[in-house]
Amino acid sequence: MKLGLMPTYRADAVATREYAAGLAQVAEAMGVESIWVPEHVVVPAEYASAYPYAPGGRMPLTGDDPIPDPLDWLAFVAATTERLRLGTAILILPEHQPVILAKRLATIDALSGGRLLLGVGVGWLREESEALGVSFDERGARTEEYIEVMRTLWSSEVASFEGRFVRFHAVKSRPRPCRAGGVPIVIGGHSPVAARRAGRVGDGFYPLGVNAEQLAPLLEVMRKEAAVAGREPDAIEIMTHGPRDLDEAKRLVDLGVSRLLISARPDGTVEGVRQAIGRYQERVLDYLP
Repeated sequence: MKLGLMPTYRADAVATREYAAGLAQVAEAMGVESIWVPEHVVVPAEYASAYPYAPGGRMPLTGDDPIPDPLDWLAFVAATTERLRLGTAILILPEHQPVILAKRLATIDALSGGRLLLGVGVGWLREESEALGVSFDERGARTEEYIEVMRTLWSSEVASFEGRFVRFHAVKSRPRPCRAGGVPIVIGGHSPVAARRAGRVGDGFYPLGVNAEQLAPLLEVMRKEAAVAGREPDAIEIMTHGPRDLDEAKRLVDLGVSRLLISARPDGTVEGVRQAIGRYQERVLDYLP
């Protein structure tokens, strides 16, 4: 079982070089496979959108919490580590210009030696999309087209694209990602729509906020969609939040989950990170295949 780690965003430390470098180096030394960071460009002071992962519909993070740009943060961490894989969980893809994003991702992947993992989602916060001038209602269609745009740029000697939102003709984009298929793309989301998208175009699937009972039908949807698309369902890597309960973790393993994500302690210290990793390894991970 692979272990992924998310930094704490409950302390200002996440935006400091000491915490970012220290967390990453401790994680790498303790055998953590990957580190994952979220994205919010802005957080509206007031919003009506319902946060889907908390009963009260409010995101735990506020505009007062530092939320560094995930790609810039990962580029810094890449320079302080050698093996740790570098993931976004989740980058809000429709909020980005995909031609520019493809270049940024390929650059980080090339400089890190092929360690980047791109987790993407459509976003839930309408007010954030509006602040960026991006249509919230078109976010699903934009997400799928933008994935196609980036893969076209990464795989073509001379790339052309004619889509609903993006058009270009006979362009070159270098450097390329280290892997022939480009940066692996993990589809985030907890809905059947997200599961179908993962089946059609994802290298991985991260169903946020679900337990093993809720995960099983989503994976069935994902695998059926993959088969319809002529893809191998078992090639799609599944990751979830790491439960504290060992029996629940075993149920996730039985469903095909191969990576568990845990959060660092909220005290914003590197020693707290070390303790959080060690406890999870001792209580859960050491008992899993």
